[in-house]
Amino acid sequence: MDDRSNEAEQRRLEALRLAMSPILPFLEDDAVVEIILNADGAVWIERVGRGMVKTDVRLDARDTFRMLQLVASATNTEVTDQRPSLAALIPGWSARLQAMVPPVTEAPVFTIRKPPKRIFTLDDYVASAIMTEGQARTIRSAVQNRLNILVGGSTGSGKTTLANAILQEIATATTDRVYIVEDLHELQCAAPNKLQLWVQPGGYSWQRAITDALRSRPDRIVVGEIRDGAATLELIKAWNTGHPGGLATVHANDTRAMLDRVCQLLEEVVPVAPSALIAGTINVCVHIARDHSHRAGRRITGIDEVRGSDADGRWMLSASANSTAPG
Repeated sequence: MDDRSNEAEQRRLEALRLAMSPILPFLEDDAVVEIILNADGAVWIERVGRGMVKTDVRLDARDTFRMLQLVASATNTEVTDQRPSLAALIPGWSARLQAMVPPVTEAPVFTIRKPPKRIFTLDDYVASAIMTEGQARTIRSAVQNRLNILVGGSTGSGKTTLANAILQEIATATTDRVYIVEDLHELQCAAPNKLQLWVQPGGYSWQRAITDALRSRPDRIVVGEIRDGAATLELIKAWNTGHPGGLATVHANDTRAMLDRVCQLLEEVVPVAPSALIAGTINVCVHIARDHSHRAGRRITGIDEVRGSDADGRWMLSASANSTAPG
């Protein structure tokens, strides 16, 4: 990048920082993990280990739209009434932004999810009583035995943070080459031998990314959150290519629903989801949920090994002896 390009980039970032000035204190507060703007202009935040609270900050619709246009421009995309949804990483903070503008909403709205400043380990989860020592042993065993792990939970339950903790275990307990594919940069992996790629709509597809993975000498293939049929199909194919020990996340209410969700997503691209193949591919389901009564605000609700599916397509799950949820 030449000096002129550097100057233009710097001006763009300064303009973006100025546009985001009302929420800068939240972006720069390490305790804040989520910033939300509703259509009424009210800004809500969530801090680590606490519930969501309404702030005194209000944003004008026109100012918000300008901010979103700056983010879109910086990420080589656009947000307009013809393209009213924007998913991007905010330059300078690497925070995930999901925004919508009219006509699909009354006024511009957004949700900003900030990446953790440090990677929490499985030991941290045990110390916080989010999981038991037995649950941590079960996950470590799955990593050592190269089992494919699916992490599930609702929005904001901490799926990505837990996935990062499992990636940390892979990085410290093995010397494997880790190949990561996702559509937004959320997963953090400290493995010295890794390759991390980001799918680009209309430019670099899930299928191409996985095809490239098989030519890149991976030991483990990790796929970020699966949200559609194409990503799910490539996940199943990737984990059936002789590269066990993978990791992915999915939205679901419990371990059984996680497998049901995989089927639902697959049926966006195939007539009937192959339940036997799914059961033979996904080895361990780990579910995490919000829990407002818990001091950390969340807890592991179950860890199940997938034993197969019966003749009626029902999942055969076996709860680990160490998977009892913390009290």
